[in-house]
Parts: sequence; C-alpha cells; structure tokens
Amino acid sequence: MSYVKIQRSIFQPIEDMIKIGLYRDEQEAISSLVHDQAKYKLEQYHKKIENMENKYHMDFSDFETKIKAASEENFEEWDDYILWESYVKAYQYWSKLA
Repeated sequence: MSYVKIQRSIFQPIEDMIKIGLYRDEQEAISSLVHDQAKYKLEQYHKKIENMENKYHMDFSDFETKIKAASEENFEEWDDYILWESYVKAYQYWSKLA
C-alpha cells in the first residue's frame, strides 16, 4: 500500500463532519466523499453522452462503426467522435469508483 503526504489542515472540514456525527472516522468520510464525487461525475458524463446520442440518433458503438467505415472524413464528426470517446472512457472510469 502506498501513502500520500497531506497537510493536516486539509482534514479540518472532515474532522468537523466527524465531530457533528456525519461520519464515524476519517476513512469513512473520505470514502463517502470519493463515492459522492464519482456519482456526480457519472451524472455529468451521462448527460454529455446523451447529448451526443441525441445529436447523432445512435449510441457510441454505432457511431464508431459509422465513422470508421466512411469513405470520406467528416472533420466535425471526427472531432465529435474523439470527444464522445473521451466521455465514454471517463464514464467507465468513474463507474468503477461509484
């Protein structure tokens, strides 16, 4: 297991949440905060993915197949493909932490 050195002042808000009974200890607080952040990120990326699905009327897999099979490059679609792919990868990453 590896450790990261963090200044004690960073933990003050967490200690305050523990004192008022929101969490049992620092580990529970940090774990909960990370899960909350992951859920927030999932919601954000889900919305971005939905916007792309609505724009192209298909899911990412179908769009990827379409764009890679095209005989001519459409630069706007390729830009969207790169962006959409990043949304999908980010969504997959955060879903592992949620």
